[in-house]
Amino acid sequence: VDLNQFSRWYSTSGTPTVTYASEYDDKKGVFKLALTQSSRSEDPLFIPVSVGLLDKESGKEVVPTKTLYLKESTQTFEFANLQGQVIPSILRNFSAPVKLVT
Repeated sequence: VDLNQFSRWYSTSGTPTVTYASEYDDKKGVFKLALTQSSRSEDPLFIPVSVGLLDKESGKEVVPTKTLYLKESTQTFEFANLQGQVIPSILRNFSAPVKLVT
């Protein structure tokens, strides 16, 4: 892990914003989560984002908490082998001090 990106947090004023979008491919059983960050930094920050997936029907956890590393302006993360629609539970355990926007 390149910790140099963390140093940008100390030289950047304000609170970063993370915007998310998602889609589910029912035929393939793949959920895609796109995360986009914005801040006053000229370069992307290193933002750890803890995510879990909940079954849309039952609310039960189908993917336990996993930490995703948002290091680019926009990144898409895929979760495969799912059996139905899911709802993302984002920024679990207050994984990063950011504003979350849909």
